[in-house]
This record gives sequence, C-alpha cells and structure tokens, in this order.
Amino acid sequence: MAHLSDVIIKPVLTEKSATLTDDLNTYCFKVLKNSNKIEIKNAVEKFFDVKVEKVTTTTNPGKLRRFGRGVKKSSHYKKAYVKIAEGQKIELFKGI
Repeated sequence: MAHLSDVIIKPVLTEKSATLTDDLNTYCFKVLKNSNKIEIKNAVEKFFDVKVEKVTTTTNPGKLRRFGRGVKKSSHYKKAYVKIAEGQKIELFKGI
C-alpha cells in the first residue's frame, strides 16, 4: 500500500478533462499504477477537502516511439476520473 501523498502524481489538464469538469464535476488525475480506487478516493478527499462520490480508473498502454534508428516503448500509466459531490470544486491552481 502506497502512502496517500504518493498516490496522486499530477492532474491531467486536457480538453476532454476540462469538459468533464464543467459538465459532470469530474476531475482527472494521473496516479500510481498499483493504486486502487479506495486509496485514490482517500487521497483526493484528504488533499482537496472534498467529498468523492465515484472513482473510475483506466490503465493506458505505452506507445512505440522512434529515436533515430531505434524504437523504444514509453511506459504505461494509470488515470483516475474522480467525481465529486455537487456544489464542490477543486482549485488546481491556487494563487496563480
């Protein structure tokens, strides 16, 4: 079991995640590969002081990348889509 401060790596800020945030109050985070939904829920509730309703995870495979004549594979990663309670929001950029 990972420590709660190590579970969330960074928020994923894309066009799709911005749409999910506006429409469904769902935020997207890049998380540790071996973390489970309960750990993700506890980490988000602790760090952002919100009530989490639902956590959905996806594991994305690595892609083949060309480097000169060689081909290497990037590592796979896990994303978590976290739906929070109605009326609450997460400030990802405080003070900017």
